[in-house]
Amino acid sequence: MSLMLASVSNVQEAEIVFSAGVDIIDIKDSAKGALGAVECCVVEDIVSEIAGRSLISATVGDLPMQRKCLVNAVSAMAATGIDIVKVGIFAEVIPSEVLLAIGELAKNGIDIVLVFFADKSPRMDNFNNLAEAGVVGVMIDTADKTQGSLRSILCDNKLMEFITQAKSAGLMAGLAGSLQVNDIEPLLQLKPDYLGFRGALCRQGQRQLMIDVNAVCRVRAVIPMHDYHEHTTKDLMLFIN
Repeated sequence: MSLMLASVSNVQEAEIVFSAGVDIIDIKDSAKGALGAVECCVVEDIVSEIAGRSLISATVGDLPMQRKCLVNAVSAMAATGIDIVKVGIFAEVIPSEVLLAIGELAKNGIDIVLVFFADKSPRMDNFNNLAEAGVVGVMIDTADKTQGSLRSILCDNKLMEFITQAKSAGLMAGLAGSLQVNDIEPLLQLKPDYLGFRGALCRQGQRQLMIDVNAVCRVRAVIPMHDYHEHTTKDLMLFIN
């Protein structure tokens, strides 16, 4: 089974996607980059409205692969009360000091999903190492939204390989990157744990415009809904695996 993730930037958008029945509410500012961070005070407002009723993730920004910078950003975002912190890997290989820092954060109870970017040709052959470090999931996305969708950069066989390797290591596996309604059925066949959307949910299909409830419902209608009641990361992992 695959869940639906919707990226939002404010309380109003979060309420729209929640009312449409999305499974994961993901908080990011699309105007600030691929994984632009929303101010922590806004994230706290969303958590106050939604927490306990849907799984919530948030990004920490398009940050350099530097230990101190990432630790500070992840710690601050985790303190807002979200369930999952998403960290972008803006490098071909994860620096050893960054992986160590991620492991330390995980040991402190922070659930982290790492986001790789298909258009940056990342190495994704160390999923067992990531699982050992305490990472709960991995996701593949696109950094430059003007250069095409995920499926225009990686064929479905490559995406299947990504999903298989991630799940073999015990990690959640997500797909995103300018996905459209007609991408859903083929991707569901690959059995990712979740599919992520932003542009396809917005007015005029533009990711920097407001979320449109009709667009959200069109996407939601193609992804089968599932009945689950626990919304912690561990419960979700048990549910989808």
